[in-house]
Amino acid sequence: MEPGKRALQALGIIESETRDLVHAEVPSTPKSETDVEIVQKIGATSIAEIEKMIGELQEAKDFLQSEGERVQRETEHYTNLTQMASASVKIISDTVAGWREAGHPLPNQSSARPD
Repeated sequence: MEPGKRALQALGIIESETRDLVHAEVPSTPKSETDVEIVQKIGATSIAEIEKMIGELQEAKDFLQSEGERVQRETEHYTNLTQMASASVKIISDTVAGWREAGHPLPNQSSARPD
């Protein structure tokens, strides 16, 4: 038999079997109990894992919120300290400037006399 004829014959067989498969009646019976049970177990495991992850994410969210609030409080505290330190430096600077205008020598200048 020639290769061309064999190929055509094989193609005819494949087409015939394909038609038979397409037209075959699909059974309308539900899946077996074991398949259903497997799917339920897999689904339950997946749902449990998702719920666990949701719980962990909620804990992380709560922690991050509390840390954000703590950082905010500390930032406000350090801002207040910085403002108080700046005000203190201004008071000291103004006082020293007033002494100079009044002609008072600075303490380190009066004690450091040349010999």
